Formats: sequence, C-alpha cells, structure tokens
Amino acid sequence: MEAADGRVILFLVIAIALFIAGRRYQTLVATRQAWRDAMRLVIARRQVAASATRSMLWMAVVSGFVLWLVANLNRLM
Repeated sequence: MEAADGRVILFLVIAIALFIAGRRYQTLVATRQAWRDAMRLVIARRQVAASATRSMLWMAVVSGFVLWLVANLNRLM
C-alpha cells in the first residue's frame, strides 16, 4: 500500500468514528429531550391530581354539612 492508500483508509476510519459519535450524540440529545418533556408532564399531572383531590375534599365537606343540616332539620320538624 502506498501512502495515499493509507490516508484514504485513515480518512474512512475517522469518518466512520465521527458518524458513530454523531449518532450517539443525537441519541443523547433526543433522550434528554424526552426525559425533560416527561418531567414536565409529571409536574403538570401532579398539579392536576392535587387540584382534583382538593376539589373532592371540599365536595365531601359540603356534602357532610348538607347531610348534617338535613338530619338536624328533620329532627327539629
């Protein structure tokens, strides 16, 4: 092999190595983006769940008060 053939092989090896590194970097970026989006969804879902829980508790308090009021009014009449 001449020196030019060695340079071509070296160029091909460097090109393949850069391609593999680029694909791994692209996968890393895509994974990081998916993770970040998932974390945003978890926070949003947690806030929605907390809001729904508060609403259910308030409805339980109001329902309990109405039941207590009806029981007491029934006893008075």
